[in-house]
Amino acid sequence: MKKVKFLFLITLSLVVLTVQAKTKNVQKGRSDAGIRLGASFGVPAGAIPDGASGLPLPAPSIGLFYSYKFTPKWSIEIGAETYSMKARFETPYDDFEYVGDIGKYISINGEPVSEPGETSSIFLKHAFVEDGKFNNRFLVVPVTAQLHFRKGWSFAFGSYVAYNFKKEMTGTARDIVVGSKNYPDFEGLPTEGTMPFNESDKIKDWDFGLNIGGNYEMKSGINFDLRVNAGMIDFFVKEFTAPPSAYRNIVLQTTIGYRLGGSRRI
Repeated sequence: MKKVKFLFLITLSLVVLTVQAKTKNVQKGRSDAGIRLGASFGVPAGAIPDGASGLPLPAPSIGLFYSYKFTPKWSIEIGAETYSMKARFETPYDDFEYVGDIGKYISINGEPVSEPGETSSIFLKHAFVEDGKFNNRFLVVPVTAQLHFRKGWSFAFGSYVAYNFKKEMTGTARDIVVGSKNYPDFEGLPTEGTMPFNESDKIKDWDFGLNIGGNYEMKSGINFDLRVNAGMIDFFVKEFTAPPSAYRNIVLQTTIGYRLGGSRRI
């Protein structure tokens, strides 16, 4: 909770700076602020198992930014924004531990593997997840440097830290085989039926990475921004052994913004 409050305070500070930037100029440079609205498209990028498929879905993106231009060509910008990594997927998973009401959903030869109504865990040698859904909402603080290389045009690069305050990875598991890689000579036991797949708690709270993009700004201060945010750490906790490799969060943002301090066209 303290981490969320910290990010909230950064956001609140940017709101104050945004209001001040309407009339404020600094002695050796120029500071201003603005707002951006748009859409994000994201996926966890990693090894793709045979038979897997997926599709990123659009999600809203909104943010504030405060920037300081210290030379005619260079400026630095800090932001506070929220965007989503939202996608559909279907994929096979192998060798992972499932926790839930196993007896309600998993049976072998017509017999439940445990008492229904009780939460327990079981190792699955294989399962295919269909109708899968990612829906992860991030509060993000990006810090970027901007090179204003042509009238109205700029190139941006930097880093970000993000807190995932809404985690979702759900679907329906079928073709379930009970077993574990810890027993390589055990072929596994096929089960009947399907069961809910909800591994949302296997997603990390925090993400950190790099961003790169470009911006075009009109004389009015209206600007168009395209940016890619690439995570540098694994999207999942290390206890989640089903993914065949590390996965990193990749989000494309496209936004329309307005700079309250006026245009920076050179």
